[in-house]
Amino acid sequence: MNKNLTDNELLEYLENEESREFEGWDFSYLESTGRTREFPLRWNYWNVVKEKMDGVTSLLDMGTGGGEFFSSLVPLPAYTCATEGYKPNLTVAKKRLVKKYFEKLKEINYLIQREGYIDFTCHRFLIVAAKE
Repeated sequence: MNKNLTDNELLEYLENEESREFEGWDFSYLESTGRTREFPLRWNYWNVVKEKMDGVTSLLDMGTGGGEFFSSLVPLPAYTCATEGYKPNLTVAKKRLVKKYFEKLKEINYLIQREGYIDFTCHRFLIVAAKE
């Protein structure tokens, strides 16, 4: 993006961005513009999660988006669940995850976790208050 935009050019640019179709957590269009990139980093989130999943029997993905990342983690533990609070993403997640990985996916905005019930929780983009 040219850093010397006029006010009108900036407004037009922002309006175009706002009107873009957005679904799940697929940000590849941002990478193609050079505005963001995930690599090269010294670490890789997928590798970290896969390593931590080794031997777990239960997994929770909080804020799964459209399930794009979560579905890449197969095979999943026997007890696996995901949460998503953004309704448009919930539809995408259901299409991607239900019947293939889950029996059902319900809309939930919070989860009460019993101590020891979930072996591993991942949340790539979700902001969680520590006291929750």
